[in-house]
Amino acid sequence: MTVRVRFAPSPTGNLHVGGARTALINWLYARKHGGVFILRIEDTDEARSTPEMTQGILDGLSWLGIAWDEGPFYQSERQALYLGAVRELLDAGHAYRCFCSKEAIEGRKARCEKPEEWKYDGACRAIGAEESGRRAAEGEPFVVRCRVPEDGLEWDDVVKGPIRFESADLEDFVLLRTDGTPTYNLSVVCDDCDMRVTHVIRGEDHISNTPKQLALYEGLGARPPVFGHLPLILGMDKRKLSKRHGHTSVTSYRDEGILPLAFFNFLAQLGANLGEEPFLSVEEVVRRFDFSALKNSPSVFDPARLAFINAKVIGETSTAELARLVLPFMEPSLHGAAEVPSRAISVLKTRAKDFRELAQTLVPFMVEEFPYDEKGLAKARKDPGAATVLEALCRNLEAVPNGEWNPGNLEQVLRQSAEKSGVKAGALIHPVRLFLTGRTESPGIFDVLWAMGKAPTLVRLRRGLGKLQGDGSGGGSAP
Repeated sequence: MTVRVRFAPSPTGNLHVGGARTALINWLYARKHGGVFILRIEDTDEARSTPEMTQGILDGLSWLGIAWDEGPFYQSERQALYLGAVRELLDAGHAYRCFCSKEAIEGRKARCEKPEEWKYDGACRAIGAEESGRRAAEGEPFVVRCRVPEDGLEWDDVVKGPIRFESADLEDFVLLRTDGTPTYNLSVVCDDCDMRVTHVIRGEDHISNTPKQLALYEGLGARPPVFGHLPLILGMDKRKLSKRHGHTSVTSYRDEGILPLAFFNFLAQLGANLGEEPFLSVEEVVRRFDFSALKNSPSVFDPARLAFINAKVIGETSTAELARLVLPFMEPSLHGAAEVPSRAISVLKTRAKDFRELAQTLVPFMVEEFPYDEKGLAKARKDPGAATVLEALCRNLEAVPNGEWNPGNLEQVLRQSAEKSGVKAGALIHPVRLFLTGRTESPGIFDVLWAMGKAPTLVRLRRGLGKLQGDGSGGGSAP
């Protein structure tokens, strides 16, 4: 049997974290077993479904590297399939027309002892087929309900274990509304049967739908798929993840500078136990994944963990690839102003948490005018001898041949210059860092000097020197 799984989002919003995790788990299972991953867009809610949201879902999946093998299929184009199934269920006696008005149902519900626990009472179950057909033909409004089996419904959930619903806890649920439109459970089962889905892996909020869908499989004489329900994703406050916790849209993290491989790994770790490594290749994630690895308890969406994984992925991504990926995050004024310096990326990438941060730290390597950290500049100005020792360092650096401009030689030159000036090396390192990067923290300063290059280094140090000497040149404080 070929494994066939599906991801079936509703295009009423962007691809969110929970949906992306569900898609990823299904995709991993398909890839693990040489199966088929189907994408189905459940766009029957015409009022809320939009082409823009559909495209956002497709873009989010593509960014994550989750490619679908079949689809996308659209439920809005498959209405004939659902209506055919309703006729089949009616003919077989597994469904019936219900002529109870909304007002009548609300009245019976209000009169019962516990209205909040009331379930449809099956008032129309006993109406014969001939009478039902006649009333429908005469134009009397009706819905179609599924006749729930009387012996209960159960399944062995591959994530949760055995689950059973007693018939007394269920009601004969609506399949077709009075306007002739199908409900969620009908369309889902029809599609899953038609697409030969073997495994339905989805969020645990769908557990209550599963017995209804099993009733439909039974009524249609179809073999049900294997079901698995993934635990919720929680925020750091252990409440269900929502907008109050920050971004929940996958594309928001893309736009903030998260790498797809980092988010891929983060989602995989939310759903399964795959080892202790910060991140794995896609191929290794597939190799390690299976249902036995799925977690049976809620996972916490930890932004710090995502940032940690992203930093690790950035640090191990090639310099050439980072140079390409960071471009959209550069300030518009820098586009086309200069090439992204590969040496700078090779030095800076080990400390960047995301592309926005990497882009910001690249600015001083690409332009001569940039702001300085305000506190750092104030500290440098407090040292009355700072300008003198920095000027001496500039002369010593200028004497370094271009072929010898490397971290080892530059460290030697700086330390010797500091010793001759009668100061500690730190008294030079701090202002050099400030005037080369605009910051008080950076990667190793000798790597920064090497990455900056001789001529750009001297330009920036002399600009900083002018700031210390009070000639007004140089940038102001950082924003």
